[in-house]
Amino acid sequence: MSGAGLLVAVVTVALIFDLLNGFHDGCNAVSTVIYTGALKPRFAIGLSAIFNFVGPLVMGVAVAKTIGGVIQAGDASAHLVIAAILGACVWEILTWLWALPMSSSHALVGGLLGSGVAALGLGGINWSKVILVFVALFASPFLGIVTGYILMRISRFIFAMLRMDMARADRFYKRMQILSSSWVSFSHGSNDATKVMGIIVIFLAAREGLGVTDYVNQHGFPYWVILACAGAMAVGTFISVRSFRLIRTLGERITKLHPINGFSAECGGAIVIQLASLFGLPVSTTHVVTSAVTGTGLASQLGGVSWKVFRAIMLAWVVTLPFCAAVAAIIYYILELFM
Repeated sequence: MSGAGLLVAVVTVALIFDLLNGFHDGCNAVSTVIYTGALKPRFAIGLSAIFNFVGPLVMGVAVAKTIGGVIQAGDASAHLVIAAILGACVWEILTWLWALPMSSSHALVGGLLGSGVAALGLGGINWSKVILVFVALFASPFLGIVTGYILMRISRFIFAMLRMDMARADRFYKRMQILSSSWVSFSHGSNDATKVMGIIVIFLAAREGLGVTDYVNQHGFPYWVILACAGAMAVGTFISVRSFRLIRTLGERITKLHPINGFSAECGGAIVIQLASLFGLPVSTTHVVTSAVTGTGLASQLGGVSWKVFRAIMLAWVVTLPFCAAVAAIIYYILELFM
């Protein structure tokens, strides 16, 4: 296949993953706002798609550079990049069928590690970057629980101080959820869409025998990559109205949600994701938002959290990285054998 053909193949597969990411994770921003009755499903998802598109355009590409640095890009091949993305795509589809929220970040990093080790050996991985990514991925759920818990306590204190009954509090926080869910969508786009940008730039840099940092220093970050990935994320989010099985898991199966829970969880999750994007740290929107929802349940009472559902989600998170790494390695060997 020609150089242009390989570029088209890499970009196509990357945008398919981005679309699946939006489709799978679109529920994270809208599940609480839909199940508390603050917004109708189609309007909520349409609003989410808009902010998912705007997020990466405003926040920049710091996360993309971090993801791009996981692999020694100068030695990367199209087969390596395609296998990494396809390994993550398989898990995206399976967890959607099982109605389990999953980490697209874990899936993508797992795919990169699997195909990277298969193609380049252990020396082809920038382990300092991998450690940085792992720290961000594993710390963010705990921060999500803490921020969800704290904001829920603050919100409850405010409406108690104002002597609101639950009906008045519900009306107030329903309106506030329009802002908080939009913030989650903006944060999701600014973090998740940029991860796929980093994958594409790995291949662009490899074509010139450069590392990602050297390529960006010489050529700048391609604007067409930013627009394409932001657009694919927005389209995937818009069609996530069909993934109500995931919306139901986050919206009603973890804990009973009132608008005050939804607002607190969304703000808590958005704070963590936004800070991570500013520092170029890839995090899982699924991890953070699910944890923030759990934190709001804890702020009410321990019995308010469905630990059985939470454990099932945690198991999916643990399995994600090794599964995607194994599948990506297998796909890489198949591509090398037949193409």
